[in-house]
Amino acid sequence: MSTKKSKNILYLTGVLHGHFTGNIEIIKLLVSLGYNVTCWVLDTFAERLKNTGAKIEVYEIDRSDFNKLPPGVPKVYNNAKIVERSYDAVFTMFLKDKNKYDYLFHDMFFNCSEINKIFKFPISNIITIYASFCITEMKNMPWGDKRAQQMEALNKKYNLNLGDYVKYIYQPPSNNKLILTSRYFHFRGEEVDKSFHFIGPSIEERKIDNNFNFKKDPNKKLIYISLGTIINEIMQFYLLCIESFKDSEKYQVLMSVGNDIDIKSFKEIPSNFSIFNYVVQTEILKQTDIFITHGGLNSIQEGILNKVFLIVLPLVNDAFENARMVEKLGAGISLNYKELNVDVLRNAVNTIESNREKYQKGIEKIYNSFQEARNQRKEIIEKLLS
Repeated sequence: MSTKKSKNILYLTGVLHGHFTGNIEIIKLLVSLGYNVTCWVLDTFAERLKNTGAKIEVYEIDRSDFNKLPPGVPKVYNNAKIVERSYDAVFTMFLKDKNKYDYLFHDMFFNCSEINKIFKFPISNIITIYASFCITEMKNMPWGDKRAQQMEALNKKYNLNLGDYVKYIYQPPSNNKLILTSRYFHFRGEEVDKSFHFIGPSIEERKIDNNFNFKKDPNKKLIYISLGTIINEIMQFYLLCIESFKDSEKYQVLMSVGNDIDIKSFKEIPSNFSIFNYVVQTEILKQTDIFITHGGLNSIQEGILNKVFLIVLPLVNDAFENARMVEKLGAGISLNYKELNVDVLRNAVNTIESNREKYQKGIEKIYNSFQEARNQRKEIIEKLLS
């Protein structure tokens, strides 16, 4: 006798940019497989789920104190407030929700064991989405105590034991996990158990901004520089990049500096440079030759999928392991930010230029592993939900 397939999925999307991006393709796949998917999404990202076919329920959080941080505490600490308040919002929604769900999909920053004290799903029906490696050699993440303190009021309210959410990078839960990379590229991928399922990168196709006025110089190779969305207010780094490549006859340079830097603060922008607060990275990478990146997994994988040479400057958390894998597998070069100067940066670019064939082979191997993992994702997800 056949049993009717369970159909209803509750999906808690990521609440930080790097953790949201990978959700869209998975949601579309689940809908295409016939599941009724309900997504609970932070208002910041709701518009980007509009065409997935899922039911979208949007929640908001209080951001009124985001500009009232104590002295010496960086703006990135606001991410802890976003995570903590998103927990509170989804708990409130769940306790009021009368719908019944068969499966729970959730971003890794929602701690599986703690949220399930409230949600009470069978552990086999919970699937955690990992937008990073699941293993790292880092044991002390910067600002970990501050992030844990942010959870204290929430713990008292719901009788939970939530801590530093970034620690979940190296303390993965025991339930099934969808890892948005390939086993080949994953740090120490040979050590993982059967609960790790590698389904390759998910790339979000973003709308092109019609007001974006960058034009690629057909006579020069493009260097694209970005420090991502978390720690990108490093003016001295951008000035160093300008000093390194200004007036180059070989390279055109595009820098994305984030929303917290006023482009007018650059006193002089060389003719071969273009500086923006934000760019659609997946579009720019299609034209890029060398990508100088902070080492976030999304950025690295987007670069590899566009077969772009990588120079990685890891700044925090799992970016160090990401950078090590790029260098180990021959896709680019990892640099120590503390030792960075004009000569170091120029030499890294020159090293890639002099060894293009070597790095192309490394990129091609990782690229092929990504495609193989992506080709298996439908089969993997169907098995997990069977």
